[in-house]
Amino acid sequence: METIQHTKPVSRLAENKKAAHYLFRAFNRQAEQYESARFGWMAILLTFQSCLGAVACMYISEAKASVVLLAACAAITMGSNALFIAQASGKVCLFGFYVSVILNTILLLMTI
Repeated sequence: METIQHTKPVSRLAENKKAAHYLFRAFNRQAEQYESARFGWMAILLTFQSCLGAVACMYISEAKASVVLLAACAAITMGSNALFIAQASGKVCLFGFYVSVILNTILLLMTI
């Protein structure tokens, strides 16, 4: 059994590397699952992020916010849709999906 004097301190950098490694492995697993049933997942993810983008655009226009925010929201959603429709690789599609969901959620929360 180790005592307090014999334990090695874990630095924040090591903890961050472990977290990043875990997230990278999880992302790769998701990409593998996406590729195994590509068209089913593509339909589900495309529908979800399109609806989220439409809701965010609606709230932005309802709040009479800047046209730049509305254009950014629409461009993010269309970019992600384009990746799915163009059948980019699984990792690229998932990355575009996550970027779209995160940014559209931020824009939605800013205008609610």
